[in-house]
Parts: sequence; structure tokens; C-alpha cells
Amino acid sequence: GIFSFQYAIDKDMVKIMNLTCSEKAQELNNVFARIERSVEIMSVYAIDNLESAERLSNDTAYFNEYTQLIKELGLMVANETDGAVGVYIRFNPDITYSTAGFFMVKDSQSGSFEDFEITDFNMYSPDDIPHVGWYYVPVSKGSAVWMQPYYNENTGANLISYVIPIYKYNELVGIVGMDIDFTYVTGKTDSIKICETGYAFLADENFKIVHSRNNENGALVSELSESLAHVEDDVITGTNSLYDYTWNGVKKRAAFRTLQNGMCLAVTAPVSEIDKTKNTLIFHIIIMTIVIAVVFIVVAVRIAKTIIKPLKELNIAAKEIAAGNLDISPVCKSKDEVGTLAESLRETANQLKIRINYINNLAYIDKLTGIKNNTAYMHEVSVIKENMQNSGNVFSVFVIDINGLKVINDTYGHDCGNKFIIGASHIIADIFGNENVYRIGGDEFTVILKNAGDKECAEYEQKFSMALNSDIGEMKLSAAIGSAVYDKMTDNSYESVFRRADEKMYKRKLEMKSHGETSIIENKQSI
Repeated sequence: GIFSFQYAIDKDMVKIMNLTCSEKAQELNNVFARIERSVEIMSVYAIDNLESAERLSNDTAYFNEYTQLIKELGLMVANETDGAVGVYIRFNPDITYSTAGFFMVKDSQSGSFEDFEITDFNMYSPDDIPHVGWYYVPVSKGSAVWMQPYYNENTGANLISYVIPIYKYNELVGIVGMDIDFTYVTGKTDSIKICETGYAFLADENFKIVHSRNNENGALVSELSESLAHVEDDVITGTNSLYDYTWNGVKKRAAFRTLQNGMCLAVTAPVSEIDKTKNTLIFHIIIMTIVIAVVFIVVAVRIAKTIIKPLKELNIAAKEIAAGNLDISPVCKSKDEVGTLAESLRETANQLKIRINYINNLAYIDKLTGIKNNTAYMHEVSVIKENMQNSGNVFSVFVIDINGLKVINDTYGHDCGNKFIIGASHIIADIFGNENVYRIGGDEFTVILKNAGDKECAEYEQKFSMALNSDIGEMKLSAAIGSAVYDKMTDNSYESVFRRADEKMYKRKLEMKSHGETSIIENKQSI
């Protein structure tokens, strides 16, 4: 019984810690994905609106007009991106001049983006990472790059940056990028808790710890890095295991997940806390075993025949539970110690089922709205990808972005914003069906409909348009929607369908903004 419980509970704790790590990593990945999407919008917009690098180089009026156009879009995108503190475009100094472009930094007092002094490329060497690495690193790689956490000498802040080089007719035009306040990411990391004193920390792509909340008494994170050095290869494999290490004389275990921007998230807790429940149960089993043994010795002759059978049943039940069969129920209902042990076993199986069901619910249901979350969405996407390879069934994707959530949160508080999101999710679920709707971001929803073509998509979009301005408390629903239908002749991946729907949504969002259709507040005095 002791070994069976130990196996079952150890397996349960591994699952809990890894699910927690996966869920929190997904939350951070949602942040990074939104940042990537924002910069990608700027990149696509910059390329599509550029006539040629030659005209940019030779026509000053066109250069100024084009720069202002990108600057306006960059300001709008940055204001819609949580954590953004800087947005910029820098042109290739070989075709323009060494300070060509713009750089806007968020003022800590006013919260608005303002022009900042532009770095002169002529003043620094290309290998001067703190000053100009944000330009030369992505240019040298020729692709989008996440800059690992660094201290920016130009702005005096700890940042992570996402930068995309832009090309027109295979000629480097420059780069577009966005700076994110690293404390925005570390704040989310520090909010992660597990067991009693467990916490989370971040490591870079070389597994050197870049942030740890548990840094009391001046302890250096380098000590923890050295203690965890042996797990680096295992982390790369992405196994669902717990890794043992010792820090400051305390034995700990940790679960790891690689993040979208190349960093690594770890969730860790002391072994004593992880094993607390297991040790308590083992202690109870030992106590009960001793009591049963004493009774058995005293009355062994009289009750030997009546106790052997239920003990065998308990042993079988314990093995079934250890093997994962939690529907097992020992039939012994006597009022002696064996009956007590059987009842404990039944209750333990019930509690394990409740715990596992609770964990599964956390993994696939959004806590705020009650609809499916991003984890459920990623699972559905994986199923769709498999079906695309096998049969290629028709499906459609809708991307819905709620307008004005940041304004509500900043002006009236997150409680009001949460109520608005809940109301919006109910309206969306009523239109598309609760089973088809996924909340993949703070104010972003995705709908996946199977066997739905262009005609059905148009009908659903019309229903959604009719639902706009529906009352949500004292507010009106305002949202942008875009849809796309899978075409097996042109779409070679799910992402291409999603990207088309996302682009339509952002185009609609820009149209709504230009026509003043994004207002959501009906009566400010009553909120």
C-alpha cells in the first residue's frame, strides 16, 4: 500500500507541476505571440506601402511621407500591445543616412509614446550589442529575432525586443521592432506560486538564469545556474519530468518549459513540500498497519480466515489505483481496521479523481469566461492539422478582437474589464456555439467551424455584425471580426488560414477606428 500510494501521488505531483508550468508558459507565450503579431503588422504594412528602396533613397518628400505613415501605424500598434515601451523603424544607413527612421519611447509619467533621440549608427561598431545589437543581430540573421533580456544603454532600461528586418525586392530596407519592458514579463513570472513557497524563474537560451524572485539576502542567481547546469540537455528534449537540484542547502524539484522567445520558464518547489501529502498518507498507513498488526496478533486464530480475503482485495485495489484505475471500489464494509482502510482507499481514489478532473478543467477551460482556453485551442489546431494531412476536410477560422478593453481597464479597473469580457464572450458563444469558441488572449477570441464554407461564414459575420452594440452592462459591444475558409489548393497549413482571417480582422479594426466605430461606453457616469 505504501509503495502504491507513493507511486500514485508522485505521478500526480509530476502532472500538477508540469501542467502548471505548461499553463503559465502558455500565458507568457500568448504575450510573446501578441507582440510578434504587432511587429509583423508593422512589417507587412511597411513592405506593402513602399514603392522601392531607390525612391526612398532619392526622394526626400516621399521618404518623409512614408516614415510618417509607418510612424502612425507603429504608435497605434504599440498602444494596443501590453508591455510595449518602445517602437521604431530604422532604415538601412547604406541607402539613406545614419539616423534615418523614428524611435518612440513610452513616457513613464504620461503613459504616452514620445519621440526619442535616434541612435547614430556612425557612432558605434556593429558588434556593440548594448547600443546597436537590436539592428545588426536581426540584419545579420536575415530573419525575425527575439533579443534576449538586455540593458539598453540608449534608454537606460532592461528590455526584451522583437525585431524584423524588412526587404523590398530582396534589398534590405531596414528593420521594424518593438521594445518590451522586461519587468512586465518578470511580474507575470513572480505571480506564479506552487505548494507553499514554490515560485518560478526565467533562464535565457543558454540556460543562464536571468530572473529569480527568490533572491533574498543577496544570493546570486549564478549559484542556482551552476546547480541546474546538468539539466540543460534534458530541457531541450521537452520531457515531462521533474528535475532535482540543491540550492542554498535545500533540495528542490523543478519543471521546465521552453518559451516562444527562446527563454525558459521553470516552476520549482522544495522536495519537502512536494512530498508533504505523500509522507502524511504514508504515515497514516503505517499507523493503521501497526494497529491492524496488533489486533491480528491478539486474535489471529479467530479472525485469520475473515481478514485474509479483504486484505487481498485491498491489495488488488491499491494496485489498480496505482495503475490509474480510479473507479475501483473495495467491497469490504466491515467496521474493523480493514474496513477503515478500505474506506480510506475509496476516499483517496475519489479525491484523486476530483483532483485530476479539476486539473483537466483548469487545462482546457478559461477561468474568467467559462469557454475554452488557449490550451484547448492548441489541441484543436493539432487535430485539424492531422485531418488536413489525411482528408483535408473544409473548415473556417474566425478571429475576433474586442475593442477598447485597455481603455476600460485603465480607466475603470480590471474588474469592469473582466465583466465586459465575460459579457462579450456570452454574445460570441450565443452566435457561434459555446463548443466552437476559444479565448486565446485577453481580448481576442478564435472560432473554428467545421464543414463551413464561404456562404456560412458570410452568414455568421452578418449575425455578428447585427450583435454589435449589444448592451453589456452600461457598455456596448464593439469588436472587429475576420474570417477565412480553408482552401486545399492554396493553403498548405492551418497557420495560413488563420493568418488570412487575422489580417481581415485587423483591416476591419483599422476601418472601424477611422470611422469612429470603436466606442464602447454608453454612459460614463453610471460605470
